[in-house]
Amino acid sequence: MSLPTTYVNAPDSHIRITNYPSSASGVTPLQIVTLNRPDKLNAFTTDMIDNLAAFFTAIDADDRAKVIILTGAGKAFSAGIDLNMDTTRGKTLPTRVLRDPGGTVALAMYNCSKPIIVAFNGLSVGIGMTSTLAATIRIASVKSEFGFPFARIGLTMESCSSFFLPRMVGYSNATYLLATGKRYRADSKVLDGIFAELVPEPKDVLPRAIEVATDILENVSTMAIHLNRQLIWRNAGSAEAAHLVDSPLLFDMFGGKDHLEFKKSFFEKRGPKFADVLSENAPRTYPWWHELSVQPRNVGKSDSSKL
Repeated sequence: MSLPTTYVNAPDSHIRITNYPSSASGVTPLQIVTLNRPDKLNAFTTDMIDNLAAFFTAIDADDRAKVIILTGAGKAFSAGIDLNMDTTRGKTLPTRVLRDPGGTVALAMYNCSKPIIVAFNGLSVGIGMTSTLAATIRIASVKSEFGFPFARIGLTMESCSSFFLPRMVGYSNATYLLATGKRYRADSKVLDGIFAELVPEPKDVLPRAIEVATDILENVSTMAIHLNRQLIWRNAGSAEAAHLVDSPLLFDMFGGKDHLEFKKSFFEKRGPKFADVLSENAPRTYPWWHELSVQPRNVGKSDSSKL
């Protein structure tokens, strides 16, 4: 993959990408991605979804970037899908070629080796919530509201959220959220498990996300973050199977550069300078899972009518 000189784009882009700090050139270790349709409450369009998925796929392979923050412009994070779009075409296509666009974004985030911190600057519903469940960390204000309104608008859940949501909030809360379809404040018990941190005001969310990102950049092995996250989500299904997966990973990490750098910095009483990247320093058994292909199969003339 050919990587760009910079990801920074035009200020009016609906998916706005900036360096941090914004005055820096090239590709900074911290990249900030902003949903940038504030006049439409950052409702998602097809182009926005495609651009987000493309960015997370590209940044996964870019060793210059270390941490990503995803936030929104204006008073809302996202009002969900843009209801002005014509979404009826899929009804006429063979089911084997249908892929939920929100799921494409969620999987791009899920597979991204860089920690993704979602800074919810305000209200978020629908795809604005479901697509972010694949991120690493979510931070919100207690004053902001969140919801999964699918049943209220005659839809089913998407963005792979049938996998993520019940694992975060529990099956009882997940079915309650989906059955009521209502919005709830971030500190509501029914949302417990989604947000890692809650701050008092919406204006506090992005600064706090930057603080968390900065701490990660200065003190944490981002390769270890990715491996630990994948160990959780791609778990082996039993304690014994987990032991067999964990063991070779752990021994390779014990002998890896990042752990040796930590020990050296510890005895020298200084901060660590972690440098391991998956492209060069991945443990020998990575990836340990067999990933299903989600690419649509080609449909020939003979079976194009089969649904």
